[in-house]
Amino acid sequence: MPYIICEKCSHYWEVEGEEEFWVFYMCDECGSLLIYVESLAEYNRLTKKIPSALEKTHTGRMAEHYWGMWRAGKLISITGLLSIPLSLFLTLKGFTAAIAILVLGIALIPVSFRFMSASEERGMGWAKGYVGELVVINCLRRLPDDYVIFNDVHFPGSYGNIDHVVLGPTGLYVIETKYYNGNYIIKGDQWFRYDLDMREEKSPSAQAKRNAATLKEFLASEDIHVSWVNAIVAFLNNSYRIIEEDEFCRVMKPCMIPRYIEHNRLMLGDIKIKRIREVLEDCSSEVW
Repeated sequence: MPYIICEKCSHYWEVEGEEEFWVFYMCDECGSLLIYVESLAEYNRLTKKIPSALEKTHTGRMAEHYWGMWRAGKLISITGLLSIPLSLFLTLKGFTAAIAILVLGIALIPVSFRFMSASEERGMGWAKGYVGELVVINCLRRLPDDYVIFNDVHFPGSYGNIDHVVLGPTGLYVIETKYYNGNYIIKGDQWFRYDLDMREEKSPSAQAKRNAATLKEFLASEDIHVSWVNAIVAFLNNSYRIIEEDEFCRVMKPCMIPRYIEHNRLMLGDIKIKRIREVLEDCSSEVW
């Protein structure tokens, strides 16, 4: 019987399946991420612990950057509001600069509110992505010890980062995490969001495949040749339907990923795994 567990509170709840995990993936009491396991026996076998340096990931840094910008906008708005009574006081005292201060203060208020709104929207988007990465990392803890997880992978001279790379006996896996709201239809490499209308969105599948190709090319530049890098999109959304599978990229919920990885056919030997690990360790914020 599956369970969700809060390790901080030492509580666990019996659930019907993975669907319930996406309703209760954070603890109501302490706010910690919950972990999903197929049984309490599986939980007792877990040896991987949550990394301590996850705040260093690119997504986490970007979330904090935009919240910092929001706080700066708030200070600007307060400055603008305070300048109005200050300018009135200076006017009574006969200072000619009071009018300029008043005009500047009035101008700052709408500008700061627009700045705060834009920063909040972007900050919330990055924060959701960061939570999604943490959920995926928690699910990857179910992998055995002979698998290595690299988080926030960035190659020298390349643009952007790879959320997660998993290395083990069954091969190399690039995982792109997406935490989208709304209803989605996935047709191969095309992603459509449908609410009142149907519109095509930027494809996470294409991004995951580009990352897989980038990883393969980077390893080749280090004289490490692998025949294939698997691309996975970890999609944190219950409202999606796949009507056409992409043969080069799998879309699945995070809890399904460990099982998928473990049950693939063996691809890599110990020597190649060791060489790949040595190269990727220097490109990752966290390895575990």
